[in-house]
Amino acid sequence: MENKSWKESFTELQRLVLPPDTNIFNDLYGGRLVEWIDNVAAIVAAKHSRRRTVTGSIDSLFFLSPVHMGDIVHLTGRINYVTRTTMEIEVNVHSEEGLTGTKNFTTTCFLTYVAINQDGRPTEVPGLKMESEDDKERFAQGEKRSHVRRQNLEEVRKRIPKPM
Repeated sequence: MENKSWKESFTELQRLVLPPDTNIFNDLYGGRLVEWIDNVAAIVAAKHSRRRTVTGSIDSLFFLSPVHMGDIVHLTGRINYVTRTTMEIEVNVHSEEGLTGTKNFTTTCFLTYVAINQDGRPTEVPGLKMESEDDKERFAQGEKRSHVRRQNLEEVRKRIPKPM
């Protein structure tokens, strides 16, 4: 399996915020934005791995600026880090005011996707080509986040109630 460049799976998506996407204040539901983020990440994961994939985790997500009805939401997704069976995908979100074109940074988050086989077991994914210093830095930062995620997962597993 050959290593692949992040550019081969880079994904951009734009969505217009419509009334069904908003709350009573005409702001975008946070859950709808999470859905769109997860969708972009799923596309990136599928394009990189060419395998069935599932969401393994979503890191902290901070909504830094509101998105209003009529705004255009710009989402971009790229792979930063891979292990044998997982991919860390960064999704950045900006909003654009539909009438003025004013853009605001909305959020960034990191999602982990796991490639799975027909039996639902983790399966291998291609490695990631390091083509620039930025690629190497993103990979190193992703490796650190992956380590923290594994520690957090172990803590969560310890709290799972025992079957009765």
